[in-house]
Amino acid sequence: MKRLVRILLTAVLVLSGTAALAQEYVAAPVTVSKEKVKLNGKVYLSHVVLERQTLYGISQAYGVSVDDIYEANPSLRETGLQKNAIILIPFKENVAAAAVTDMAFTEHTVKWYEDIEDIARRYNVTVKEIMDLNNLSSKKLTTRQVLRIPVPVVSPATVEEPSEVEPVQTETVVPEETVQEEQQEEALEFTTPEFAPQETVNVSLILPFHASGNVSELNMDFYSGVLMAMKDMEAQEHKVNLEVYDLTAGIPAVSNLLKSDFILGPVASRDIEAILQRVEGKVTLISPLDQKAAALATNYSNYIQAPTPIDSQYEDLGLWVKEETRDNDKIILITEKGASSVTAAVAIRSALARQELTYDIVNYAIVDGRTVPATLQDIMVKDGVNRIVVASESEAFTSDVVLNLGIMLDKGFDVVMYAPSKARTFDTIDGSAYHNLSLHMSCSYYVDYSSAKVDRFVRAYRSLFHTEPSQFAFQGYDTATYFISQVAAYGPGWKKMLESSRGTGLHTDFLFDSDPSGNHQNKAVRRIIYNKDYTSTLVR
Repeated sequence: MKRLVRILLTAVLVLSGTAALAQEYVAAPVTVSKEKVKLNGKVYLSHVVLERQTLYGISQAYGVSVDDIYEANPSLRETGLQKNAIILIPFKENVAAAAVTDMAFTEHTVKWYEDIEDIARRYNVTVKEIMDLNNLSSKKLTTRQVLRIPVPVVSPATVEEPSEVEPVQTETVVPEETVQEEQQEEALEFTTPEFAPQETVNVSLILPFHASGNVSELNMDFYSGVLMAMKDMEAQEHKVNLEVYDLTAGIPAVSNLLKSDFILGPVASRDIEAILQRVEGKVTLISPLDQKAAALATNYSNYIQAPTPIDSQYEDLGLWVKEETRDNDKIILITEKGASSVTAAVAIRSALARQELTYDIVNYAIVDGRTVPATLQDIMVKDGVNRIVVASESEAFTSDVVLNLGIMLDKGFDVVMYAPSKARTFDTIDGSAYHNLSLHMSCSYYVDYSSAKVDRFVRAYRSLFHTEPSQFAFQGYDTATYFISQVAAYGPGWKKMLESSRGTGLHTDFLFDSDPSGNHQNKAVRRIIYNKDYTSTLVR
């Protein structure tokens, strides 16, 4: 552990000694589509959304307003832009189908985690075009290498009247990652300095690094993730001033904290509240780790809850059941009789009720578990899916439910199990049972190790710290990256843009909602399915 501390301190010195100039966010270029359709008597162009494209950029390329695009695609207001989705663009005579007449280029500075394939996908060009324009003989790139990226220069072309064709069927595509709209139309309309990009972001990180006299590995992992985020920001030419405080030495001076754009940490609710009281609403504090600290949001407007509260996970679980249930299916809620804690049972039952679902309840104690298969057989269906919702966070009870559901599978019933995310931490349950039952879980976090971005992070983390990243390292990286990017993009007014700035991290997503008093809580939830082939799928 001492070696890890030395490595971290070395990393701090390296990062703090590197100066980086800020640059404004540059959206991906938009190429005007030639694909025309006629729908309900109106002519549209069909546009495939690429990574980092924004509604504003698309509207400017096609010569229409953002409202025109919303009108043609009503579902966009709820889903936002999603990578690879097809949207309809109202046809305009003066800017419709464009013809490429020449090639210009823009410059791109290579970041530490990028390869040439990543860059080609981002700008919607081929690897060969990049290599030809830059006279490259190899695909190998170096950090900070400046590449010229071809950008088509368009001129108006004669547009033929489209024939009557079948309308484009628009559908929601589950993306590899949600398109982050760093520049919403509303943000671009602001002209006051409140929403101008900010060159330097000032962050105070407060964690109890030496809790109980020993180095806290959890907090050190989170800190190392923050350092990785700073390295990423530096690669994007943003400057970050990070002040790190060990809470075990006492709460930092208020005068120092007030210089920050935001405070990240501490962990415990009592420590968070103590700092909130001292700064008196003059600087925003972001709670990074404790889900239970969400209750503080009702009393402090300068408080942001980064981890998704457990109630949001229960709510999403109920919504998921509703979305998947078909006419012949049966929903069965299983609860524990005489349980010492009924919090999960009450919350999940309430979530199902809010979805107006009809379901049967099986309530039993573990000692009566042998009689459960007979009870289930009486109420289960053979011509549909039996959707079993386990409303308990007890490991012993969940284990008994899994055993009984396995018996029902052997009897030929089609069973899908839904359970709180805590179920994945139960060591006494054989993981293969979850796969056999196609377990569905709504979680506040999940790391998809098949993702190329996760793989790059893991390799970079190993190289810098000579150890494997824990979930807290991922959480530190995602949290710092999201909020630093917000401040860099929108300046002093960054909090007002939270609700329109979805974020997709390696471990955590960000989707903020606010109540009438202006308090912000993260509502983003990831959905995981344990497949029968013993793989797991992140479906959202």
